[in-house]
Amino acid sequence: MANLLNQVETIYNVAKETAKTSITAGFGVYGTIIDEAAKSSDKATQLFESLVERGAQVEPQIKEQVSAIFSKKISLESIETKAQSITGRFTGVQGQKLNEVESKIDLLAQMISELKTEPAKVQKVVKAAASKATAEA
Repeated sequence: MANLLNQVETIYNVAKETAKTSITAGFGVYGTIIDEAAKSSDKATQLFESLVERGAQVEPQIKEQVSAIFSKKISLESIETKAQSITGRFTGVQGQKLNEVESKIDLLAQMISELKTEPAKVQKVVKAAASKATAEA
């Protein structure tokens, strides 16, 4: 019986020491986390301070550029010029090309509708288009 009590006491002591060691290791982890967090905080503070310093260096240049942008005045003449340019794109050469395309589409639509109704008219339209092409050449 004394032998059994010695074994239980030994197991108890081993378990107690293991638990104590595990708790001590946990404290070590906690301490390491606190140290690393402090280092990260220091790095973040240094980065922020360097950004503030750099911002102070470039602030006058940025203010100058912004004030130059806002100081430009938009004149009525420049707006009219831009408006004429834009309308010229739609009504000038491109507008003429659109009109030509529309007339060709109308001719094709007419030819298709005549195909559906009266084949004799299609031949007349084709002959007329061919004679017109030879006359222009």
